[in-house]
Amino acid sequence: MKPFRVLFIALAFAGLAVPIQAKDMVVKEPPESLSKYYPPQSKQPKWIQQMHKMSTHFGGVFVNLKEKDFENVDKHANKLVEEYKKTSEMVPEWEDYFDVKAAEEFAAAAKTHDIAKAGKASGGLGRTCGKCHAENEVSVWAKFHWPSFHKIKVTDPISEKEIEFDEYMGSISSSFKGVTVNFSEGQYGRAAKALKIFKSRFMELKSTCSKCHAMQDVKRFYVGSDADTAFAGMSRELNADKPNPGKFWKNIGLLGKTGCKHCHLVHRTNSFIQEMWEKPE
Repeated sequence: MKPFRVLFIALAFAGLAVPIQAKDMVVKEPPESLSKYYPPQSKQPKWIQQMHKMSTHFGGVFVNLKEKDFENVDKHANKLVEEYKKTSEMVPEWEDYFDVKAAEEFAAAAKTHDIAKAGKASGGLGRTCGKCHAENEVSVWAKFHWPSFHKIKVTDPISEKEIEFDEYMGSISSSFKGVTVNFSEGQYGRAAKALKIFKSRFMELKSTCSKCHAMQDVKRFYVGSDADTAFAGMSRELNADKPNPGKFWKNIGLLGKTGCKHCHLVHRTNSFIQEMWEKPE
């Protein structure tokens, strides 16, 4: 059966890969013991740094085999085993993912300086990495590398009260419905009033986005020129003697596709995952 998605753990220059199918992917909350290797418990993200160390030494073996720098092949092979053993002891709940013997066998093959033997021996080691990544990588990134919206506070420009981000998004949604429902009913005066509230709340997201997106260009990606154009177009139609429904709904679509949808595509999946983990049992 052809997999819907295949992840490949690239085995450097050996020309091999370990396929991980969609059915192998799991999203579950990482063990609490992993937290001590990430902020705020740790100043540095030690776990991902450990991953980079192993990846560098694994890649270093093949880089140097290809360049026939056998002294550095041996150094990287030895360091890989050292870091692999260290990593295997960091999270007790994950110790079964590791196969130190497979790492040692790979290192021994690498030190024969035969790239074909090293490539063949890398398969066993690659499978241990692939299984752990399939079952944990998405969850680790969602929990430790993705900022949580659920910790953000927003000052509502309408009520002037500080509220939770989720509640604020609900307020934006309600304001939006006030615009679209009233326009659909031909209540253009009410729609115009609702639009002012909706625009005020929507554009406030520029400062909210600044909590993570410090660069102006990034902030304006979601709440930028397209949003300005859409709001101006909607306002123009609502103030016209005879609003043009086609133009009005076109601007609604512009705002939805370039603002709401773009942001949701990037952020919402991780937010859903985090929300489930942060809810009290």
